[in-house]
Amino acid sequence: MKTIRQVADELGVSKDKIKYQVRKLPSNYLVKKGNITYLNEDGILNIRDLMLGKTMQNSSVNNQVNIPSEENEIYKILKSELEAKNKLIDEQQQSINKLTAALERTTASLQAAQMLHGGTMHKQLLDDGQRSPHGEVEHQPKRKFLQRIFGK
Repeated sequence: MKTIRQVADELGVSKDKIKYQVRKLPSNYLVKKGNITYLNEDGILNIRDLMLGKTMQNSSVNNQVNIPSEENEIYKILKSELEAKNKLIDEQQQSINKLTAALERTTASLQAAQMLHGGTMHKQLLDDGQRSPHGEVEHQPKRKFLQRIFGK
């Protein structure tokens, strides 16, 4: 039988780590005399296995094996995010193309309307005045408002 301090010194870990592992053990591995807790041989073996198992998991050999799998997971995550963003960019590009085409159609309609309006205005100007033999517009003297309405 050994104390928690002796087991900690033997395994080269802190007393607190051993206390933490002791809490997980069934009470039949422990013997308490006063304020001192002793571990029986089965308890010591169990703690040693737990601590050596954790030590092996934290060894650099296992870390090197885990790093590529972690990098692989990160790679997969980043790849899926990149694919999602590329899809979003494609959708936005299609939307931009549609809006550009609509803008071009609207601009063409506006230009046609302006040309039509310009032709109408030109015709009104020609109707208000008389044409000379050379195709130029001769201006009549200005008529007053009532003269224009009643034709005098």
